[in-house]
Amino acid sequence: MTTITLDPSTTFVAAVLTYFLGRLLTRSIPALQKLRIPEAVTGGLVVASLVVLLRPLAAVELRFSPSDLPMLTVFAAIGLHARFSDLRKGGRLLVAALAVAVVTLILQNVIGASLAGLMGLPPGLGLMAGSVALIGGHGTAAAWGPAFSQVSPAATSIGLAAATFGLVAGGLVGAPLGKALIERNRLTPTETGDEPGMGDNQETRGGGIAVPDVFASLLVLSVAIVLGAQVNATLKLLGLTLPLFLTTLFCGILIGNLGPLAAPKLNWPMHRPALVLIADIALSLFLARALMALDLTLLSQAALPLLVLLLVQVAAVMAIAWYVMFPALGRNYDAAISSSGFVGLALGATPTALANMSSLTHTYGPSAKSFVVMPLVGAFFIDLVNAFVITAGLRLFVP
Repeated sequence: MTTITLDPSTTFVAAVLTYFLGRLLTRSIPALQKLRIPEAVTGGLVVASLVVLLRPLAAVELRFSPSDLPMLTVFAAIGLHARFSDLRKGGRLLVAALAVAVVTLILQNVIGASLAGLMGLPPGLGLMAGSVALIGGHGTAAAWGPAFSQVSPAATSIGLAAATFGLVAGGLVGAPLGKALIERNRLTPTETGDEPGMGDNQETRGGGIAVPDVFASLLVLSVAIVLGAQVNATLKLLGLTLPLFLTTLFCGILIGNLGPLAAPKLNWPMHRPALVLIADIALSLFLARALMALDLTLLSQAALPLLVLLLVQVAAVMAIAWYVMFPALGRNYDAAISSSGFVGLALGATPTALANMSSLTHTYGPSAKSFVVMPLVGAFFIDLVNAFVITAGLRLFVP
């Protein structure tokens, strides 16, 4: 078996090509276009499948170089767009969304442990297919896997397989669910297009993007990312470990709100098409990169009981999004967009949630509140709750 690792530049080109492949397939296949599956999801899954086929057919193991820059750019942009006034307006929505997410987190572990026991698997192993892998994602599954190794030596592999399944499922069913909510309830955006939020339709926006605006956007994004890294490193020295994208998000919020107050005469790029366009490009690149590098063989290695368990988890999250999250957030357009993002968050990861919401807002119109509330729920609050719940699960099910 020959291993080929693409360098960062080639990986970047591959991600761009993956996006265009997904775009071609989405435009060519009516079902994909109708369901609003993000182009990066479609292309990423196809490329991931081709990578798997290379192994037996050509004895080639293809690997891609990692890069956090697209993801950090996305969260920096979200922070820059998040005004304190928007956070105040979305306060009730944030509390409601977090409450539903916490209930979902607990329910995922109840489902995981109960079904695992019924199907002859250790209940503790069911937690790896619960909030550890689903709401937690690949990073959480990899981090907590060794702690569950006493339950099963395959705990980490099962967690990664569950996280992979959830990431794919969240990207495939989230946008269609949001679309159904919007069209079934005949919902329309409450915001105008004067100040585009992330996910506004840039393809139909003619002109309006000047070179100085692009460079100003790149500058503030870079400052937010660099400051986020410095804050993250400082917090680590103080004994507090947080995800890098979270500190980047908060630095973006501070710059976006305090910058114009401190220097009102500067030409700040927030809430302008250039910054929105850069954020959309970064989101598509990150999602394409993440999906095309997925090891789909982890899914094939999962036993049938695990597959059944995960299908039940998907059904439960979709039911919660439709019957609980949507009503809890007000049954309006923002609630529908947020429910779509919630599916991506609860099954996969925050970028999947953003991709689901972006896919819908490109068609139906902006929803700035959704792009503030869902990342805050997924990037910080829910991770803290998840850590406590996983710790409690260890005490219950791991000898």
